Amino acid sequence: MSMFRAFAPFVIAVALWSCAPAFAVSPSAAKLEREPLRVAVYDLAPYGGIGPAGVFDGVSVDLWRRVAEELGRRYHLTAVPQMDAILSGLEQGRYDAAIGAITITPDRAARVDFSYPAHRSGVAVATRRENGPLSALKAYGLVAVELSSLFVIMVALLLLMGVAMWFVERPRAAAAREAESSVLTLRDGIYWAVVTMTTVGYGDKTPKTPVGRIVAIVWMLGSVALVSLLSASLVSRLTAERVESSIAIQEGDLAGMQLAAVTYSSGAEFLESLHLRHKKYENLQAALLGLEKSEADAVVNSVGALRYMVATRFSNSLRVQSNLLAPAYMAIALPARSLLKKPIDEALIKITATPEWRALEETYFGR
Repeated sequence: MSMFRAFAPFVIAVALWSCAPAFAVSPSAAKLEREPLRVAVYDLAPYGGIGPAGVFDGVSVDLWRRVAEELGRRYHLTAVPQMDAILSGLEQGRYDAAIGAITITPDRAARVDFSYPAHRSGVAVATRRENGPLSALKAYGLVAVELSSLFVIMVALLLLMGVAMWFVERPRAAAAREAESSVLTLRDGIYWAVVTMTTVGYGDKTPKTPVGRIVAIVWMLGSVALVSLLSASLVSRLTAERVESSIAIQEGDLAGMQLAAVTYSSGAEFLESLHLRHKKYENLQAALLGLEKSEADAVVNSVGALRYMVATRFSNSLRVQSNLLAPAYMAIALPARSLLKKPIDEALIKITATPEWRALEETYFGR
């Protein structure tokens, strides 16, 4: 018993020392609690950026403000225009978090951590809008070329009926000296055939013989059928052309197109995963300008930013396909093994489930 009493203080000291790490606060955690969080904002509307008033705005900025309020943390926002700079900053510890149009992709997940998904997203395609008089004339010309055989048949029949009318009418008209309204020449016969086919019927050239009138009846009925056939063919083919141009572009259609994407964007990563060559642009506006100038056939990018920029700046010249090539989610990017991940996840789950937040999202995307 005396020996136990002699070693008791030593045993207690060792026990307290071994338990000390369980109660201590790590230096990194203490630092996070003291200093404002350094938050990078990927500068791309409508998710984040500096607005006209000189303050940060966007749907991701609004969401982050609610998250920070929920956590009771101060923060400092920094606009970053390049995705690679954001990822590098998170890896090197220059930023504690990054918000904006940051899609979760395999390449990015290998470099940084992501929070609970904040926004629905996906990869979409923008193409040029074919409209206006020139576009209509071009479409009409292409259809006319496809129906060229029908045009040839109509012209051949027109010439044939003009010659036939001249052949049967010429002897009688010459004998009766009815030069005013008779078909005296081949030119008169063709003129009569054209006027009859178009149902104008001026009456300045008319058949005088019974055979000529029979030829006229045959041509009247035949020309009505031919014109109806031509009109129906033109309308149906033009309608089919418009429907074909509005069909959504699928993944397999990209191989035969000249593609463009923003460097390090989710669209670029998607194209690289398919081993498709594409022209790279510094930002989305430059890529869409290139598309407008016919430098590319399509721009591939995250759907939210693509629809917003096309609607606000390129609505007359470009359009966004209705389908998604690949659905995805956007989230808050964090350094690997960040202590912020769990509290941010809990805050996001709570905030994004509220009707108030869903109504706010609709003001940005109109969904």
